[in-house]
Amino acid sequence: MTTVLHTVAYGDPASPPLVYLRGLPSDPGRARGLDAVTERVILRGASRSHRVHAVGRPDRLTSGMGMADVAAVYAEVLRRRFAGPVAVMGVSTGASIALQLASDHPGLVGALVVAAGAATLGTEGRALQRRYADLLATGRREAASEFALATMDSPLLAPAVRLLTRILPGPTDPEAVRMLVEAEDGYDVRDRLHRVSAPVLVVSGGRDLFYPLTVARDTVRALPAAAHIVYPGRSHAGVPFHPRFGWDVGAFLRRNP
Repeated sequence: MTTVLHTVAYGDPASPPLVYLRGLPSDPGRARGLDAVTERVILRGASRSHRVHAVGRPDRLTSGMGMADVAAVYAEVLRRRFAGPVAVMGVSTGASIALQLASDHPGLVGALVVAAGAATLGTEGRALQRRYADLLATGRREAASEFALATMDSPLLAPAVRLLTRILPGPTDPEAVRMLVEAEDGYDVRDRLHRVSAPVLVVSGGRDLFYPLTVARDTVRALPAAAHIVYPGRSHAGVPFHPRFGWDVGAFLRRNP
């Protein structure tokens, strides 16, 4: 059975395509509720110049899949859907998949935006994601709030986040999300970055616990053609909501359609 990637499109159909890979937690279909609103905010710059095709995780994941296996699913869809290389943008786990995709299948990616991501997880980020995977495996209600709080790294927001995560729906398939988290646990393309042929924009937060600046800077140095923008006070989740994010991404994509 063929694995399916459900797509939601934004922007002018006549504009060049951009494939947007969502972060965690991600369902296969259309973003729901608050996620749908935030997705439009994240894509505010990209959708002005590109026809954005937003995708979540594959509809089927198999236990033991690595990030290369996940990226291969996206690669097959890109081959079927588009005649040539396309711009790709990923946030968080989506950025990890996007960088794996560009490393393993460089001919499919014409330009790449890596937001709140890098070539491998930082030590603290890996520990936080393992904790999230363990909570998902046991069906614990606090999985969503603990993960959200770690990405935001803001004690002041903790009460509101805990309330929202109790009210809002969680992932439709927690087991599949756990499999994707475990794939990212082993993700490391540091020795493959020289294969990335596309121009790359890496956008980092100065307080990102998952993909810290040290790892992001090493990633940028190893890429053949990369620019790096850092938002000094931003946490992992805060990167795509920075006031300049839409402008920075849009400017890069207009230079590299």
